[in-house]
Amino acid sequence: MKLNSLDLNLLLVFDAILRTGTVTRAADDVGITQSSMSNALSRLREYFNDPLFVRTQGRMEPTPLAQSLAGPVQDSLRQLRDALEDKRHFDEKVSERNFRICMSEIAQRIFLPPLLTHLATCAPGVTLTTVDMSPEHAQEALPTGEVDLAIGYFADLGPNFFGQRLFQEHYVVLARKKHPLIGETLTLDAYLDAVHISYLPAAASHSTLDQLLDKEFALRGVRRQVGLCVAHSLGLSTIVAQTDLMLTVPSRLAQAFSDTFDLQVMPLPVEIPPIDIKQHWHSRYHHDPANRWLRAQFLKLFQK
Repeated sequence: MKLNSLDLNLLLVFDAILRTGTVTRAADDVGITQSSMSNALSRLREYFNDPLFVRTQGRMEPTPLAQSLAGPVQDSLRQLRDALEDKRHFDEKVSERNFRICMSEIAQRIFLPPLLTHLATCAPGVTLTTVDMSPEHAQEALPTGEVDLAIGYFADLGPNFFGQRLFQEHYVVLARKKHPLIGETLTLDAYLDAVHISYLPAAASHSTLDQLLDKEFALRGVRRQVGLCVAHSLGLSTIVAQTDLMLTVPSRLAQAFSDTFDLQVMPLPVEIPPIDIKQHWHSRYHHDPANRWLRAQFLKLFQK
C-alpha cells in the first residue's frame, strides 16, 4: 500500500464521514454530491481493503482500521489547515516575527523612532533588523527574503519589484553658524567657493547627488572642492559644527542635526530635483500577509 497511489482528497472524505456519521451530511460538509461521496467512499474501501464505515442504527460507525487511522488523519488535516491559515493571516498582536529592512543611516533616523513606538503598542512581539546594503545587493536580497523591504531612494529595481512612494524629499545645506562665507543667506557664490563633505552611505542616493552637484558646478566652470568623504553619519554634525565644511543632505537629516548642534540649515542654491522616498519589495512577497502588514505600517506612519 503506497501513499502516492492514494488521492489525498479522499482523506477529507474520510474525515467528513468520521465526524458526521452519515454520507449525506459528509457530502454537504465537503461540498460534493451524495453520489460523489458514495463513489469516494468506495475508492477508500478499495484502497484500504476494508469497509472502514459500517451502518449501525442509522449511523456510519468506523471499523477498527478506521479508528486507528482517525487520529493521524485528523491531526494531519488540522496541521495543514493551521499552516494554510497562518499563510493567509498575520496576527501582529501575537507574532514574534523579525523583519529585516534595508535602510540607510538617514532612514534609521527618520523611520525607526516613530515606527518602534508604534510597534510597541500594536505588535509588541515583532522585532526589526536594519541592514545597510547597496542597491545592487538589495536587488538580490529582496527576491530571496534576505530582506523584507528596502526603504529609501533607489533607482528602478526591475519589472519584478514594486515601489510605493512614502514622501518626497529635497536637499538642503548644513553649515555651522557664523560660517565665514555665509551672511543672512547662503549665496550661490559662497556655495561654489566652499569646501564640501561628500556623504556616501551604501543604501542611499548620495552617489547620484554627488554626480548632480558635480554637474551643476561644472556648468558654472567650477570644480567642487571636497575636503572629506564619509560613509557614515556618526559624528557628521560635530564635524560640520566645528569646521567650515558644508554638507548637502536631505532636509529631514539636516533638521535632525540642527536641533541638537550649533548648526544652520539653508536652501540649496543650485537646482537639484527632489527625490521620492519609497518602500520596495519583490513580487514574490506581494501577497504575503506579513509583508503586506509591514508595508501598511510604513504607509500609515509616513505617507504624505
